[in-house]
Amino acid sequence: MLDSDLHLVDVMVVPQTSLLRGAIHALYIVASRRSSSKFAEDAIETALATLKNRYPFFKNVTIKMKTFSEDGANVDLSSNIDNVHKSEIGDAIESLIRVVCNDLSEEAGLYFITEMKQYAGDKIVEAIVDAGVDLEQIEVEQHHAYMRKKRKKTVKQGGQSENLLGYTWDKVSRWEHKEGSKYCTLYDTEGNALDRIDLEQMIQNYVETLSGITETNIEKLEKNVRIYEKEYSLLKLMHERDMDTETASHLLNISPEELSKIVIKLLEMEMLRYISKDTVKLTKVGLDALSHK
Repeated sequence: MLDSDLHLVDVMVVPQTSLLRGAIHALYIVASRRSSSKFAEDAIETALATLKNRYPFFKNVTIKMKTFSEDGANVDLSSNIDNVHKSEIGDAIESLIRVVCNDLSEEAGLYFITEMKQYAGDKIVEAIVDAGVDLEQIEVEQHHAYMRKKRKKTVKQGGQSENLLGYTWDKVSRWEHKEGSKYCTLYDTEGNALDRIDLEQMIQNYVETLSGITETNIEKLEKNVRIYEKEYSLLKLMHERDMDTETASHLLNISPEELSKIVIKLLEMEMLRYISKDTVKLTKVGLDALSHK
């Protein structure tokens, strides 16, 4: 317990400006190694501009390549960034990493996060993680995306169509739908949950496909993505540790009301279940969802 306390104190000494500068600097170095210095600079500047409405303090960040130096780029930040809450800095860093990696696409390759951690150093990495950034999860997702792109290329070169689901109808043994729920669960022959289908979304897709009229609400899509990320993060946290609602709200950076809505949805999806009046736990469906993720 004492070691844990000391560890937290060590992380806390990193100011927000140093944390953000260190993360951007490491991101630049790795991005430039995977592409070019100019491309890395442009990618980060574009990402900062894209995200500045969500994170206003990004307006006070500038990056400039060092022409005759091997240590990367100058990252200038406004001192008022130290007043921004650590969790918001963490969210901003995670978003920046994802946008830049998406811009690099296949050039990001494997082990981008591993290399970034090496250049950032242990102190900055610990501070990034303490700010709520799951670097390991980002790397897992990048590995998955990289292998998926390689598989797509292989399938395309072979003239075959790709299975986007990862399973076929002959693998589906049965499906279940409970009255009052908008979700349908598909199971394989061993009783493992293959997929959970949102019937409302499926019906909407059916109507839009046959009618030829699609109504896309970008704000709604972005909101759904953010909600999904929080749902998955909650399942992951519950798998790793026991916690109360206050701790969960803090770790997810959401209000108790938002947490309650997520828990209710996960209960409806049968990913959580009550084991007492005020206690919920992961179900087999929830664990299967984590393993598939």
